Amino acid sequence: MDDKPTPSSLGDIDATVPTSNPESIAPLSVRSDADHVPHSHIGVHHAHSEALIHGHSATDIVTSMQTIQPSALTVEDAEDIPVGSVRLGPSEFAVTLPMDSRVKDYYERVIADASPMLKEILPGSARFTQMASSKRDSLLSKIHEIVIKLNNVAIHPDLNIVQHVSYEDSKLDREAEWAEYSSAKFRLLGWLIRVGCDHDLHVILAVSGDDKRRILERYLLGKGFKYTKPRAQLGGNMEISLQKDALSFAIHFDDSVRETFRPPSAVFVFDTSYKLESPAVQHMRTTYSRNGALLPVIWFLISNSCEHIERCLPPLPESERLGLLMQYTASLVEEVGDLQDDALNVCEDAEEILRFLSDPFAAWSLPIIEPLPLVSSDESGSTPLSSDEVVRGAQKRALEHDQDFDDYLLKRAKFDTQDTSQMTQSTKPPSHSLDHDLQSLEKNLVQMKAIHESEKNALQNELSQSLARLRQLEASLGDVQHRYESRTRELHKIRQERDKLIDGKTALEQKVEKQKEESLKLKEERVQLQAELEKTRQEIKDGGGPLSELELLREENRRLTAEKASLERKAEYEKNQAEYTREQYQTASRVAAQAGSELRQLRDEKESLARKVQGNAVQLREMNNKTDSLRHLARISELELILASRDDLLRKKEDELREIRKNRPSTRSTSTQPRSPKWATSSRPTSPGVGYNSNGNGNGNGNGNGLAGRGSALRFSSEMPF
Repeated sequence: MDDKPTPSSLGDIDATVPTSNPESIAPLSVRSDADHVPHSHIGVHHAHSEALIHGHSATDIVTSMQTIQPSALTVEDAEDIPVGSVRLGPSEFAVTLPMDSRVKDYYERVIADASPMLKEILPGSARFTQMASSKRDSLLSKIHEIVIKLNNVAIHPDLNIVQHVSYEDSKLDREAEWAEYSSAKFRLLGWLIRVGCDHDLHVILAVSGDDKRRILERYLLGKGFKYTKPRAQLGGNMEISLQKDALSFAIHFDDSVRETFRPPSAVFVFDTSYKLESPAVQHMRTTYSRNGALLPVIWFLISNSCEHIERCLPPLPESERLGLLMQYTASLVEEVGDLQDDALNVCEDAEEILRFLSDPFAAWSLPIIEPLPLVSSDESGSTPLSSDEVVRGAQKRALEHDQDFDDYLLKRAKFDTQDTSQMTQSTKPPSHSLDHDLQSLEKNLVQMKAIHESEKNALQNELSQSLARLRQLEASLGDVQHRYESRTRELHKIRQERDKLIDGKTALEQKVEKQKEESLKLKEERVQLQAELEKTRQEIKDGGGPLSELELLREENRRLTAEKASLERKAEYEKNQAEYTREQYQTASRVAAQAGSELRQLRDEKESLARKVQGNAVQLREMNNKTDSLRHLARISELELILASRDDLLRKKEDELREIRKNRPSTRSTSTQPRSPKWATSSRPTSPGVGYNSNGNGNGNGNGNGLAGRGSALRFSSEMPF
């Protein structure tokens, strides 16, 4: 199968001469804070990888992990490197990336804050040469801190405020999105993860410092990676490795020698301060080499930034190198993040890197990074940049608006002063008094204020209209950029699907062709065998005799055998039907038996519930009877108490009555007994009671005891309701 490269494959990207594609649209130079897919540019300055694809035969192919001599790490200056080119060693490559406008503003603020120190560190500065050694060392340390801040901005803006950042494990995915939004390096890494999860690769991410290691580690966790071992076992002698599907990453953040999770395929350097010259890194690159070349190292650089310029400077003394670095950093501050014309889409760049790492014989074939506009050491001594020019370049963006406005005010003030003086001198007659001069001056001032107000209003209207047009233009450019990037992504997906379909189609065609050939061969053999069989049978029939009869019997035997097979199939079918019916009957029987058992169980429950109801009814009657008895007993007790109280009351009344009788005067009228019949034989008359009977006493029983009869009558009368 021939490999047909797509426009995004390695076959149509020349390493030296960029191929123009008339159907493609150049990326728009629009920077916005919206979350969009950025464009990157990847390039290489050395052709060390050309030996990977030339001069190899089938017998030269070896395994991906082999040891080469450490002498391969030495760089021989076989050719002069152009001034301003990225200085790379063997099997080292560079990737230039853009910078977001918000991050660029932060980058420029760092340079603007450091502008007072730029005059002292620039090459040829008399102040720096006359400075004391202690102050010089202090100044160099401050410049080092500025360089670290600028490099941190290029990697991740949060590195400069890491002491104020609080990390939460519940927001790992949001931290990963923020890293891709703030840093082009993390955006490229995100695309590499997106298109390379199914590639069996192990890549080392090289940074320096624990803060950068933590951000990288949390970013990978936010992208769905998991630790290859428990986290407590990683970080000592074992590298910090994380894996997702077939792709795995390891984070190296110092010069220590660590055991690798598996043989690495490449090293991605995020931080230019990472030292590739350390013995541990050299040992790793020589140990895990591929096809006679060192382990590839890919530098992630922000275009025209401080780290990019640092990789382009030649070896110089520390003070001179820092001076040139800050000089070119300040002069190129307006071009930070600007890419060259042949920049590619990030997704395509990620695919090219993965293709380069997946194929051990592939060459780095992306466009070469254009040299920066730097001057050589000889030319820089003859035509140095002035310190004022560099500082103005660093502060140009911050002071541009203020300078234009101050110039306008200065010109306006000069014009007003000159016009007012001319008017007052030309219109002032020598005979006029001072009052007239003051009135004319006030009139001129009022007129000038009106003119200024109208001009101010006109300028404000024009400014608002310009801002509205600018916003509309930015919105339209953003829409165009989004449409272009969406179309590019869709085109890339379509190309990938087309390649997969072409590969699958070719494999299927080969398989179909092979099956067709086998089928034709079998058909030919079958026809030939049938013809021979018919011929033999015909010969046997034509010959007559026992053989012909034997053939007839064989033919009858075949017919009967066929009928037997048919009947066996029918019997098997009927057997299956009977088995199915039996299973259905057994199922129905089990269901019926289960229903019967449930019915018996429900009947038993019903009887138990009925017995419980009867027992509860008897208990209820007993309780009701007991309650009624208690209520009647309580009523009886209450009535007995009432009777006792009435008996006491009656006894008191009788006592009172006897006292009254004793105290009456003894007159005839009072001594005369009432003429009531004597109902009893006692000496004291008693009142007739209810229990009086015909025997003449008050006792209902007829015992002749008047007291008893009276008490019974009184008790009876007290029980009568009122």
